[in-house]
Amino acid sequence: MMEDTVKFLVHGEEFSISNSWEKLDPYLYASLIKDIQDMATGQLSVAMVRVRHVCRTMGWDIRKIKNDEAFQNLAWLAEQITFPFLIEYPDNDSALQELDNETRKLCKRIPPHRLPGITISKYLKKLNYRYTVDSCFCKQLVPFIEIDDEFYSSYKIDTKYGYLTCSLTALQFIEAKALIGTKDKLPLLAAILYYPEKYSSEGAHELAGRFTHVPDNTLVAIAFNFQAFVNYLFTKTQFKLLTEAKETRKSTISTGALESLYNLSADGLGDIDKVEQMNVIQYLTILRKKLIDTVRSLHAAKMENVDIEKETGLPIRIINQIL
Repeated sequence: MMEDTVKFLVHGEEFSISNSWEKLDPYLYASLIKDIQDMATGQLSVAMVRVRHVCRTMGWDIRKIKNDEAFQNLAWLAEQITFPFLIEYPDNDSALQELDNETRKLCKRIPPHRLPGITISKYLKKLNYRYTVDSCFCKQLVPFIEIDDEFYSSYKIDTKYGYLTCSLTALQFIEAKALIGTKDKLPLLAAILYYPEKYSSEGAHELAGRFTHVPDNTLVAIAFNFQAFVNYLFTKTQFKLLTEAKETRKSTISTGALESLYNLSADGLGDIDKVEQMNVIQYLTILRKKLIDTVRSLHAAKMENVDIEKETGLPIRIINQIL
């Protein structure tokens, strides 16, 4: 089982380093994102990204570590920091398909040569695997940005007491989500997410001009943080249902999102302005309920599950779970 804290001894004194995105502070997060960018351009290796993160966390100057044994210890410690990366095996991880959930998680985090006691490790060593960045977590790690001595606060994410809340409006979320992966529009994405007043699309577009002065690394950190939150919503929460539709169908949330939002007004949930300003969690909850109600209504109308699958795009296993 993966631990979210790595404990170790230095001269008999115990220290610990967090091993999850959620436990980072804004400085460590921004620095790690910069190193990951450098890794993507070939300037740093995966191992060195980890080493530099450990040194920053501990306040160590890597340039002063000259002793071979000390550097070996540092390298060993850095190997224990697994949270930034996932391991990707050929054919969409086909070699891991038959493993139990816990073993699969270990194999996705720890390279084969460090998996003693796991039978499949010998086979995995022979495969051509690669590292990918793990972009799935639920925490706001860029709480504010400063532009010309003016501060802009971020949207809020809160998971206390096992209850997820987020301050984004439905329209903010939809417009920001549409910009994921568009590197040339990072200032607009940031302006949408850090809009300081009652949200409006026009206001965000106007504000984007100011956000062109934000350093590129900060813009990338903002975009990565939002993408990780979106990934978390649709893989780790009940809203996963909204993206379960087969690729041949249009997912409720990935396409037609604005139409789905404005349909809520037609359903009597408020005028256009009200549904645009609806909280994103409330919006997603309503979409999920509507999808479940659709499946149950079709079933009540004596429609066969295979036909419900064609109508909704949901796989049979999901339809069975709903019914």
